[in-house]
Amino acid sequence: MSKEETIEAKARALHEHIFSKPEDTYAGKPWDVVKAINDFADESRMMTFKNAKIEASRQQIAKIQPAPRTFIEFGGYVGASAIAWGAILRELNNTDSAVDVNVYTFELSPVNAGIARDLIRLAGLENTVHVLEGPAADSLRRIFEEGKLKKAGVDVAFFDHWEQFYLPDLQLCEDLGLFRKGSKVIADNTDFPGAPAYLEYVKSGGRQGGSYRYETESIETASNRGPSIVEVSTVINAQ
Repeated sequence: MSKEETIEAKARALHEHIFSKPEDTYAGKPWDVVKAINDFADESRMMTFKNAKIEASRQQIAKIQPAPRTFIEFGGYVGASAIAWGAILRELNNTDSAVDVNVYTFELSPVNAGIARDLIRLAGLENTVHVLEGPAADSLRRIFEEGKLKKAGVDVAFFDHWEQFYLPDLQLCEDLGLFRKGSKVIADNTDFPGAPAYLEYVKSGGRQGGSYRYETESIETASNRGPSIVEVSTVINAQ
C-alpha cells in the first residue's frame, strides 16, 4: 500500500467511526466534530492539525483587524482544521450566517475531499467551508479567476500540504496580490519534516524588493508526539 493509499484508508476509517454514532452526536457542533477527529487521529496516528495548534492559531487570528472573513487552506485532508477555521471566522464576526465569511480548502485526493465535505456538512459549515479538489495552485488560480478571491482580499493563508510546495504556493499568493497589511500566513510542520526554503524566506522578510514584507514568529505548542511548532508570519507591508 502506497503512502497516499494509507492516508486515504485512515480517512475512511475516521469517516466510518464518526458516522457510526447517532446523528445528533455531532450535528451542527463544529468543535465537537474537530475534537472527535483529533481524538481518533491521536489513536490512529493520523496527521491532523491538533487542538493545541488550533488554539495557538486562534489567538493569532483574533488579532487581525478588521475581523478576518476570507481564509485559504493548502492541504485540507479530512477537514479538521478547515472546520475549526470556519467556526473561528463565524465567532470573530459574531455571525451564524455564511454571508461573506468563507474558508477555501484545497485537497488533492478526491477520497479525502469527499470525506472532508461529509464532516464539514455534519458540523453545519457547508455554506462557509468550501472544499476544492486538485492541485492547490490550480484551485487557487481558478477561484481567483472566478472572482471568489479578490486582490488584498485574503486575511489568512494556512499551509499544511506537501512542504516542498509551501514557498512556491506562498509566492503564487503574492503574485496574485491576495494579501493586505495585517494578513496572517500560518504554516505547520516547519520543524518536522521541515520546510527550510519556506522558513528562510519568511524569516528574511520575503522577496527582496517584493510587494510584501513579513515578520514571523515560531510558536511552540504542547505536543505528545510529532511536530510542535506553528510558524505565524504577519504581512507588515503590502504594496
